[in-house]
Amino acid sequence: MLIFYNRYRAGLRWLPAFCFAVAIFIFSTVPGNEVHKSYHNLEISAQTISPSSANPTQLAVTNPVTIDWLKAAHGIGYFCLGFSILYALSSQSRWSPSIAFVLCCLYSITDEFHQMFTPGRSASAQDILLDTLAALIGVTIMLGVMATKEFFNQKQAPVD
Repeated sequence: MLIFYNRYRAGLRWLPAFCFAVAIFIFSTVPGNEVHKSYHNLEISAQTISPSSANPTQLAVTNPVTIDWLKAAHGIGYFCLGFSILYALSSQSRWSPSIAFVLCCLYSITDEFHQMFTPGRSASAQDILLDTLAALIGVTIMLGVMATKEFFNQKQAPVD
């Protein structure tokens, strides 16, 4: 019974990674014209304030800041994917961070390949680079979380 419970629990650790992979896949199926209508280059209401070029002592309000929400979505999705894959692999081996990173890189490549067949979308090496960088940051932060957890678990261990 204990073996079944441990396998069930190990399988549940993959659930977040699976959900993020499915979410990335679903967002990749959205046609390009709908992507641009919905959340590409939305403006933030905050405006930047800088010294005026005519009078340096006077502040001038410049154009609103724009964010490419499509790139931000790529970063957030692959950050979460890297974080959750390492969470699923955390107890496997010392190679778990490398395996998590490689899995994210491969998924990014397949995601861009998938976008080539979605109307209005295209594959981009820049997106693959952004995705792998975001995944690397997610894996690195998860490593920090795991190291912190290990550190505190060792401090609380009873001394014989």
